[in-house]
Amino acid sequence: MKFVIDTHVHIYPFYRVEQALESILDNLSRTGGDAIKIACLTERYDCNLYEELATSPGNEVRKSFSIESLEGSLLISRHDGEGDFYLLPGQQVITAENIEILSLNCLKRVVEGNSAADTVRDIIEQGGVPVIAWAPGKWFFKRGKVIRALIDEFGPSDIALGDTALRPLGWGVPSIIKAARRSGYKVLYGSDPLPFAGEEFKPGTYVTLIQTESDSASIDSLNPGSVLKNILVANPEVESGGSRGSLLEVLARLYRNSQAPKPPRQPAN
Repeated sequence: MKFVIDTHVHIYPFYRVEQALESILDNLSRTGGDAIKIACLTERYDCNLYEELATSPGNEVRKSFSIESLEGSLLISRHDGEGDFYLLPGQQVITAENIEILSLNCLKRVVEGNSAADTVRDIIEQGGVPVIAWAPGKWFFKRGKVIRALIDEFGPSDIALGDTALRPLGWGVPSIIKAARRSGYKVLYGSDPLPFAGEEFKPGTYVTLIQTESDSASIDSLNPGSVLKNILVANPEVESGGSRGSLLEVLARLYRNSQAPKPPRQPAN
């Protein structure tokens, strides 16, 4: 069975949510074809879209999509029958060391501001999949040592590393990722849209492609969350798909992000 998964999806409150959902489906379909499509929300501290979609989606969303609440995920389908995808809950956690760790496939929020190691332990305790997310400039010097310490402490069945579309074309694979991959750690790929208007088109552009031994006969009983967790404990083929931006494009996006207003941080409890 084939899966195409964006493991780093932000949909911010000021996005046109219906457009972000359209982009997820269009972009995943463009890269994955008839593969099963999964998007992993990594919600910032001020976002609560998963619950909103599950309980009270907006009018514009309802015009285009039907949303079915499943056990641990949402099945989002176009009304015209032209495709669907699974949406998993999750969070982006900023640690005390200013490292981004994703809590994938996890409904319960993890407290921000703790050490990186405690954050990983909290995510595992809550049943989530912890992913150490690469971000421009955040894996050097002291923070690089913190990430290496995490890899030393937690095994390949505990954590994964994350690559994003913000790593420009021509920018080599970080040495930490290379070394971790040689040691059996999985690398997951995601789009990582930024918090300013217009980024609604980015979700689903850089993705994780997975091939498992399961056949299509089990699709009706599919649990997309278990697919994600099995990446760490099983040994599926994992590749990247989609595209990343040029250096100039990424720099322009990062500059716009630096100018965008940020709400006061209110860590989850």
